[in-house]
Amino acid sequence: MDIKNSAELRAAILKLKEKQQSEKKELMENFHEFAESMKPINLIKSTFHKVKESPDLTSNILKATLGLGVGIVSKKLFLGKAPGLFKRLAGSAIQMGLAGLVSKQSDTIKSTGSRLLRNIFRSRVRHRAI
Repeated sequence: MDIKNSAELRAAILKLKEKQQSEKKELMENFHEFAESMKPINLIKSTFHKVKESPDLTSNILKATLGLGVGIVSKKLFLGKAPGLFKRLAGSAIQMGLAGLVSKQSDTIKSTGSRLLRNIFRSRVRHRAI
């Protein structure tokens, strides 16, 4: 930009002020969008959308949940309300071990369970037919 007189200088200053106002307005809009996205409810929503779109993550969460559930149930079945420290430690070890085993072997457990259920329902259908 080559300025030769005061009129061109004033025009250039006005143009720069307009540019500054435009950039300020854009910056404020971006800030408000960012602030809105940082609200807790919007963070939760975006996290659920990301989880929903990622089948691997969903699968891992389900496996971990299944493992923890089996671990807790097995601890309750084996020990109930264990009164001693040693029994509580043993119960926690059983719970963690089964939780890890189930979460690592969930695909095998799922296929075996499916086969068992198919066989059970197939045998019921056969008995009803007889």
